[in-house]
Amino acid sequence: MQELGVPAVLQDGRTGHFDGSVQARYSHITPAMRAQFLDHLTMLWEAALDARLGMAPHSPVVDP
Repeated sequence: MQELGVPAVLQDGRTGHFDGSVQARYSHITPAMRAQFLDHLTMLWEAALDARLGMAPHSPVVDP
Protein backbone atom coordinates (compact mmCIF):
# COMPACT_ATOMS: atom_id res chain seq x y z
CA MET A 1 0.00 0.00 0.00
CA GLN A 2 2.87 2.36 0.67
CA GLU A 3 4.12 1.93 -2.89
CA LEU A 4 0.70 2.99 -4.12
CA GLY A 5 0.84 6.18 -2.06
CA VAL A 6 -2.02 5.08 0.17
CA PRO A 7 -2.38 7.54 3.06
CA ALA A 8 -1.25 6.11 6.41
CA VAL A 9 -4.70 6.51 7.96
CA LEU A 10 -6.24 4.40 5.17
CA GLN A 11 -3.52 1.78 5.58
CA ASP A 12 -4.33 1.58 9.29
CA GLY A 13 -8.06 1.36 8.60
CA ARG A 14 -7.61 -1.30 5.95
CA THR A 15 -5.40 -3.51 8.12
CA GLY A 16 -7.21 -2.90 11.41
CA HIS A 17 -4.08 -1.58 13.10
CA PHE A 18 -3.91 1.74 14.88
CA ASP A 19 -0.65 3.13 16.16
CA GLY A 20 -2.13 5.56 18.69
CA SER A 21 -0.35 8.59 17.23
CA VAL A 22 -1.92 12.00 16.78
CA GLN A 23 -2.28 11.25 13.09
CA ALA A 24 -4.29 8.12 13.79
CA ARG A 25 -6.47 10.00 16.26
CA TYR A 26 -7.22 13.06 14.15
CA SER A 27 -6.96 11.83 10.56
CA HIS A 28 -10.00 10.44 8.84
CA ILE A 29 -10.51 8.25 5.79
CA THR A 30 -12.34 10.27 3.17
CA PRO A 31 -14.53 8.97 0.33
CA ALA A 32 -11.90 10.27 -2.11
CA MET A 33 -9.19 8.23 -0.35
CA ARG A 34 -11.31 5.09 -0.60
CA ALA A 35 -12.04 5.72 -4.28
CA GLN A 36 -8.36 6.28 -5.08
CA PHE A 37 -7.40 3.12 -3.19
CA LEU A 38 -9.98 1.06 -5.08
CA ASP A 39 -8.77 2.54 -8.38
CA HIS A 40 -5.20 1.47 -7.56
CA LEU A 41 -6.28 -2.03 -6.53
CA THR A 42 -8.33 -2.38 -9.72
CA MET A 43 -5.34 -1.27 -11.80
CA LEU A 44 -3.11 -3.90 -10.15
CA TRP A 45 -5.77 -6.59 -10.53
CA GLU A 46 -6.25 -5.83 -14.23
CA ALA A 47 -2.47 -5.85 -14.78
CA ALA A 48 -2.29 -9.25 -13.08
CA LEU A 49 -5.05 -10.57 -15.35
CA ASP A 50 -3.20 -9.25 -18.41
CA ALA A 51 0.03 -10.90 -17.22
CA ARG A 52 -1.78 -14.20 -16.69
CA LEU A 53 -3.29 -13.99 -20.17
CA GLY A 54 0.22 -13.47 -21.55
CA MET A 55 1.46 -16.58 -19.74
CA ALA A 56 -1.59 -18.75 -20.44
CA PRO A 57 -3.67 -17.50 -23.38
CA HIS A 58 -6.32 -20.18 -22.83
CA SER A 59 -6.77 -19.38 -19.14
CA PRO A 60 -10.40 -19.44 -17.99
CA VAL A 61 -9.83 -16.22 -16.04
CA VAL A 62 -11.07 -13.25 -18.05
CA ASP A 63 -11.16 -9.51 -17.47
CA PRO A 64 -14.80 -8.55 -16.80
